Amino acid sequence: MKRNIIIVLFSFIFATALWLYISLSDVFIINFSIPVNVKLSQKQALASELPNSIDVTLKGKGWDLLIVILGNKPVYNLDLTNYKRNVVISPVSELKNIIGIPENITILNVYPDSLDIVFDNISEKYVKVKNNLVVIPKEGYVIVGNPKIEPDSVKVFGASSILMKLKSIPTVSLTIENVSQKFSRVINLKDTLKNLIAIEPKTVTVFYNVELLAEKKLEGVNITVRDLPANKEVVLIPPKIDLIFRGGVNHLSKLKMEDISVMVDFSLLEKDSTGFITPDIRIPVDYNLIKYEPNQFQYIIKNKSEN
Repeated sequence: MKRNIIIVLFSFIFATALWLYISLSDVFIINFSIPVNVKLSQKQALASELPNSIDVTLKGKGWDLLIVILGNKPVYNLDLTNYKRNVVISPVSELKNIIGIPENITILNVYPDSLDIVFDNISEKYVKVKNNLVVIPKEGYVIVGNPKIEPDSVKVFGASSILMKLKSIPTVSLTIENVSQKFSRVINLKDTLKNLIAIEPKTVTVFYNVELLAEKKLEGVNITVRDLPANKEVVLIPPKIDLIFRGGVNHLSKLKMEDISVMVDFSLLEKDSTGFITPDIRIPVDYNLIKYEPNQFQYIIKNKSEN
């Protein structure tokens, strides 16, 4: 029984090897990409975008193509340090040596088959960082305020024509879920203009403040009438307002009555024909006012001489 299993296994391996040998003797066409690595001097800047890779189509026998596939991963190293003027470079002639292609393999296609190298004056400027980090708090928690980025701007080097159009540098996209406390994360910047710009630094630190969700009600906040003439008096009905805020419990604990101003303009009262006015409520940055009561106020304008 054991001998029969060995015979069957040997027969299967032999048949498979024979099939591979026959199959790989046929002619195949394969496609693969070669990464492009550009080298520049510190005084050079590119104004034309270069591809990240070159696509190559090869034709040959399976055995020969297998050697190419299993060989060292080729990289097209484009050294531009000795160029001082714009130039068109054809990578086709170098690819055979770069890939290590045997004589009996044919290069059917190279894309792109030419690279337009355009230089420009090098310059630098500071650019704002755009945060692409998505933070989802745990249920019952909330993000307090806006995230802080350090540094919030980074230095970018490149061609003057490129930097003129550059408004921001994004971070890589990342989602963090189920967050229940403040945290910081070092995150990479995303180089969307590879080979055209250099960024310093290449990472930033993003800070988020996450707290337990709560509500706070400030009752009886005074209302001020702005630009009230000396001979006039305004009676608001009711005379005070209640404000309801929602946010982080620690953040809300710092909110005080004197941090808030509620006003109505006397000029708007004079122009009003409805008998009701909506106040102008000004609150500190990073606080979320979700409701105020009442929404509108009745008012009476009196001369101060009146009893």
